[in-house]
Amino acid sequence: MLKHRYRKTSFCALFWVLGLQPALSTTTEPNPPGAHQDSEFSGPWANERGSVVHLSLSNGMLTGVYQTNLGQPDKSQRFPLTGFVQNDLITFTVNFAGYGSMTSWAGQLSEDSDGPYIRTLWHLTRDIEDTMEDAHLWRSITAGASDFRPIQPSGPKG
Repeated sequence: MLKHRYRKTSFCALFWVLGLQPALSTTTEPNPPGAHQDSEFSGPWANERGSVVHLSLSNGMLTGVYQTNLGQPDKSQRFPLTGFVQNDLITFTVNFAGYGSMTSWAGQLSEDSDGPYIRTLWHLTRDIEDTMEDAHLWRSITAGASDFRPIQPSGPKG
């Protein structure tokens, strides 16, 4: 039985790796069709709830900070984020360390009559006490949507 299970597992792992390989290969084109420049995502963005994300992008790797306008943290507190950008797709995760939660966003850069925006779906997970996990684990995960718009620098008018 163990020998059969090992062969099946090895075959599945090999199938997975071979199937995933084309998706992991990188393009040699400097700017493939539909590619976006780092500057299109970099900078501060705010969502409809007043939370602000400061994004910095380099070669598809995303770093930055998130300032939430919701929940327990002080509104000026900054939480580090990490993520990825591929063409006009974006994903990032924030660990709200000390508050027992983490959130991940995934979305796409788009544009409408008001200008560019990033439309995202998010999942937030909260820590549940071990003794309560069986009964309440699914209550620990919340999902929603947010649109982020660039924050325009306020300079002197005139």
